[in-house]
Amino acid sequence: MESDRPTTSWRAAVWPLGVGIVVAAAHVPEFLHRLLDGDEAIYGSIAVLMNMGGDLYGAGGVDNKPPGIYWVYSLTFRLFGDYQMTAIHAAGFVAMAGTCLLVFMIARDLAGSRAGLLAGLFYGVLTAAGNPRLLATNTEILMMVPLTASVLFMLRRRWLWAGVLLVAAGAFRQSAAVNVLLLAIAIFWLEPGEGRGRAAALLVAGGLAGLFAGAGLIALTGSLTGFWRWTVQTLTGYASLNWTPEFVWERARDSVVPFVIDMGVFWIAAIALAIRWRDLDVRARLTVAWLGVAIAGSLSGGHLSWHYFIQAMGPLAVVAALAFNHFQPRRFVAAAAVAGIVIPAIAWWAFDFSADPLTYDFSPPVPRHEAVSAYIGAHTSPSDRVFVWGDWPAVYVESDRVMASRFPGFLRGFARGSSLPPDNWDTAPDVWPLLQSDLDAHPPALVVDTAAAGWSDFSMYPMRDYPVLENLVASGYHIVATVDGVVFYAPNGA
Repeated sequence: MESDRPTTSWRAAVWPLGVGIVVAAAHVPEFLHRLLDGDEAIYGSIAVLMNMGGDLYGAGGVDNKPPGIYWVYSLTFRLFGDYQMTAIHAAGFVAMAGTCLLVFMIARDLAGSRAGLLAGLFYGVLTAAGNPRLLATNTEILMMVPLTASVLFMLRRRWLWAGVLLVAAGAFRQSAAVNVLLLAIAIFWLEPGEGRGRAAALLVAGGLAGLFAGAGLIALTGSLTGFWRWTVQTLTGYASLNWTPEFVWERARDSVVPFVIDMGVFWIAAIALAIRWRDLDVRARLTVAWLGVAIAGSLSGGHLSWHYFIQAMGPLAVVAALAFNHFQPRRFVAAAAVAGIVIPAIAWWAFDFSADPLTYDFSPPVPRHEAVSAYIGAHTSPSDRVFVWGDWPAVYVESDRVMASRFPGFLRGFARGSSLPPDNWDTAPDVWPLLQSDLDAHPPALVVDTAAAGWSDFSMYPMRDYPVLENLVASGYHIVATVDGVVFYAPNGA
């Protein structure tokens, strides 16, 4: 028996190493592109303003996301330099790997190390097997670290930390709040009657501690009133617009359908375990319930982009791993399952390797954003500020230039080109005085009009329809160039 120990120890080390190598290889494409998503450009351009001393949700940049994503980008840029997107992608990879470790710990606690390794492997593959935007360092991939840690502490009945970490997850994305329901269920299922009051009190105390800490950080780095205005008050209108029927199917076709079909092996395994509900112990049932609330959280905004479903990928990985561990499929079934995972994963890897993340889903002709960014870089200095009209903050990052305004884009998340009036959260009446003050304080060295080229369906919203922009151009700017239909305006006399 003694002679078997080195072999057993060697195997115990090889399997985690193998999982790590596979997951790392699956995520290689995220380091091959400077930007993986337009959202990264929003977060990056705002973080640069923050690092110049501006308040988040104020002069330092406005968006409708909670502050966590901007804190991560801001800190990363402080350490590695403005617009250093490779460092940002490394931070996203670390967050993904951290979540792999957490789902490993959850599944290991429930069913042993084999299930844990499968869960970590599954999460790593799920978060890579999709369009390039899935690989971006976005709110969902960062949210999943504290959200999954909250679930781990919940299953271990550490209610104070479960509450603190749930609030930390909400600092990255509002949809994390759906796990409040899961925690409430867990208290009733895991605690005896006489212990439920204490558990609930600890959970609330943890949540309140997290809220106070978050409010303090916002007060230090941004604006509390701005936070309320831009991240809370905008939610109702944003979600209601996204749930317009004609847009739901369009987005579902490009995200929900391939996510379910391409990763069908995981869904089949998860459903197979869920229908054996009566045979599951309480903690396994809670993981199935976690998957249910995570799906609800992923769908709640109605936008239905693929990366929204990262919230469901954590519990899906755990439940699928528990299923494979429980059922012990025969070799030919296991081989078919492996093929069902590997083939779409490799296909997406090849696509993400070569596709332009910013234009892969555009109908030809696609925007020549590199040429436009190159013009900006060549005709401005690093100290100059630039204003881009439209929804293309990527050119700020690609040209390494700072925004002249606190708004990185306009009509974001809006059904541009539709018959709907452009009454979006970022074109509300109080936006225009703020925009005017920004442009007065930081006159742009170039005004870049992407609406003239129809980029991102913006041709219906010319600058002449917006008095602040019409007056800016008419009073002090002239056309100096046109690149790919994008019109550049420079100050008179320049």
